[in-house]
Amino acid sequence: MKTRVISGIIIAAALAAIIIPGGYVLAVALLIVSVIGFYELTVAFGIHTDEKKLNSLEVSGYLAIFVHYIQMIVWKDFRYYIFSVMFAFFIMMVCYVLTFPKRTSGQAVSCFFSFVYVPVNLSFVYLLRIGKLGIYLAWLPFIAWVCDTCAYFAGRALGRHKLVPVLSPKKTVEGAIGGSLGSVLVGLIFGYILYKNVTRDYGVIIVLALITFAGSIISQIGDLLASGIKREHNIKDYGTIIPGHGGIMDRFDSVIFVTPCIYFLSAMFSSWL
Repeated sequence: MKTRVISGIIIAAALAAIIIPGGYVLAVALLIVSVIGFYELTVAFGIHTDEKKLNSLEVSGYLAIFVHYIQMIVWKDFRYYIFSVMFAFFIMMVCYVLTFPKRTSGQAVSCFFSFVYVPVNLSFVYLLRIGKLGIYLAWLPFIAWVCDTCAYFAGRALGRHKLVPVLSPKKTVEGAIGGSLGSVLVGLIFGYILYKNVTRDYGVIIVLALITFAGSIISQIGDLLASGIKREHNIKDYGTIIPGHGGIMDRFDSVIFVTPCIYFLSAMFSSWL
């Protein structure tokens, strides 16, 4: 527990050092995290099978990641993301065809999934940061950690009914509800702070309550998704890069999953922010 707390403090400090300046600092940090997360998934899915060498399918994935981040910095608009997605799909499928039967269709699909799951989803943090009230809203995806913490304590204290026992035996319905309530409470507090110091519009309190409520549900689905992949492939952790937590995917799984949803909800309610 001590190691987890220390790692958590370091991560929080690093996030502040990255999100507050934004710009290229944030973009490069997201790129690095995306590359590591993508690598962890390729190992989990059995795409990367040699500790030293990268196969052609992995190389196509890393190329797609760099292309995606370059276009993100240049165009700064999610509507251009379709280019990144189609580029990744094309080069990965070409790679599969040219290396058949050495590479399987399952590996190609998993590689494409890994690209969308981590690099594309995570890059929405950058779009949040460059938007209206970006220095504040870029923190919203991390409501997933608030939800996770509140769900843990609520589950420990009140948990009686299993949520998805086959997939995650320790998670309970009471814990999930506690996670959502804790997230909304933090959203209300955050919204009040923005109302008093930035917007002077009560609407921001309502909007952040709605966003954090939706985010809490979606983040828990993201957590279960990452757990399902680990269980299916019989692995305990995705990596060891973060002491006490595991890999990037072990710590950022729900954050990565919820980020695009936070971005689009923020855009939907932009007139209130």
